[in-house]
Amino acid sequence: MICPSCGYDNIEGADRCEECVTSLRNSEVAQPGRESLSKSVMEDDINQLDQEFLSVSPDTVALEVINKMRAAGLGCALVIDDDGKLVGIFTERDLLNKLTGPAARSHQTAVSELMSADPEILSERDSVATAVNKMSIGRYRHIPVRKADGSYSVTSIKHVLKYIAKAEW
Repeated sequence: MICPSCGYDNIEGADRCEECVTSLRNSEVAQPGRESLSKSVMEDDINQLDQEFLSVSPDTVALEVINKMRAAGLGCALVIDDDGKLVGIFTERDLLNKLTGPAARSHQTAVSELMSADPEILSERDSVATAVNKMSIGRYRHIPVRKADGSYSVTSIKHVLKYIAKAEW
């Protein structure tokens, strides 16, 4: 039985998905082989989604990162160290939670002190359903994607919605 949330192929009759624990009871599960949006979401990999990319180094000050995000029209920046390793993601949520309010830090603080460290990462071969599931469970709007060549990009819920809107059902 294919999970409608993540596309995992569960044992027939399972009550919950073994991968994402979504309830499989009393739901009409889309089966591969049907030409539908459900099939596309479960089978298409996230390369089908638009992806964007802005990276900064860990020592970049927050104000500079915010200005780069604004100029690029992006809601996040990946924090990548000198070795090309993804060490964190700085999002609009980090900006709101860490640079405003009574416990606000200086806008001159290094982004490494404000970012969400060790973010969950998807592979470019993961399905659109997997991306949606990870975003939903983790309450993320942006999620880094590791490409086969070791580089990164970001996909977002905005890209998922564009993908769905373009789908021909």
